[in-house]
Amino acid sequence: MATTTTAQCLHLSRSTIQPLKRDHVMAKNVHESIRYILHHEFLITERLLRANIREGLVLPIIGLIALFLPAPDLLLTTPWTHVVLVLAKTFVCFVCHLYVFEIVNQVLSVDEDIANKPHRPIPTGLLCIPGAYRRWLLSWAICPVIASHLAGPEAAGLFGAYQAWVYFCYVWPKINHWIFRNAFASIGAYNMFRLVNTIVHSEIPLFPVMPKKTLLLFSIWVAATVHMQEFHDAEGDKRMKRRTLPVVVGPKGERLLRAGTAVLVIGSGAVLLVTTSSCLQGLSFSGHRWTVAGLVITGFLHNIFACIVGFRCIWHGGVAFDRKTYKRFYMLAAYTMICYLSFWQMTGAEVCMYNF
Repeated sequence: MATTTTAQCLHLSRSTIQPLKRDHVMAKNVHESIRYILHHEFLITERLLRANIREGLVLPIIGLIALFLPAPDLLLTTPWTHVVLVLAKTFVCFVCHLYVFEIVNQVLSVDEDIANKPHRPIPTGLLCIPGAYRRWLLSWAICPVIASHLAGPEAAGLFGAYQAWVYFCYVWPKINHWIFRNAFASIGAYNMFRLVNTIVHSEIPLFPVMPKKTLLLFSIWVAATVHMQEFHDAEGDKRMKRRTLPVVVGPKGERLLRAGTAVLVIGSGAVLLVTTSSCLQGLSFSGHRWTVAGLVITGFLHNIFACIVGFRCIWHGGVAFDRKTYKRFYMLAAYTMICYLSFWQMTGAEVCMYNF
């Protein structure tokens, strides 16, 4: 009996992808037709964004909240309408921010999604490939305009820079090297929080935002540790000939890579403890009780999640185990780190630099 290769199966599966038919949904009137179209678009968008919603939508919203946490007095004096507008603008902008990445990523990885992520809109037939390309072109044209309308020309510029970075890493020249996988996430995170700052200043110009140097620290941490996301996808990446770091080191070097990654993640928590101790020596507790408490609590929480991530990384409990390590605990470590950095920059960086 002839055997069917993986490549043949992928080709056959890809060729059978068809958009869902409307024949069974006969709209009785205009309202039902509009309702059907909106529901269909909602399903497509939800499945497009679902996989990376923690990184692409929850993280910037946490970053926005982190800006507000160290300055409760200033927040209370800000009109609530401005705060609501900032939250709404952040949500809309980062739905767009995630969309312009995911539509490209999924259009160009159909075969992989058929094998590993069949819930996505193209493999399920919710979205045909020509339709996905149309959405790519349309979203890349419209989303910077939306950002400009909501937060000004600087936001549109940040969107344009991000789209150029997505194009460079995923379309052309699409350099197949693990360094660019880590760099994509790192530079994307820096761009993300620059956009958060821009959105805040569009409504509350005098509100303190995260300095670029602080954002650079976070992006360096991401660059050093984000390959945590590759462990649970190693087999799929190997089949698709993607040179991610776990694929490059291979099974023999994976244990050492996991140990090194654990050291980097746990070590970041230790650095925060040292930094916190140094900062506290130069602060007056009576005048900075709130920021001191925030610094200690967020630093402590980051250490907890960093330790969990490190130990789970070494434990290596399988694909589902590794996915949970990244999707849940690594992201919690990222959330708490950005909150810590927000409190840290509010304590006065000059105090910390003096003590160092």
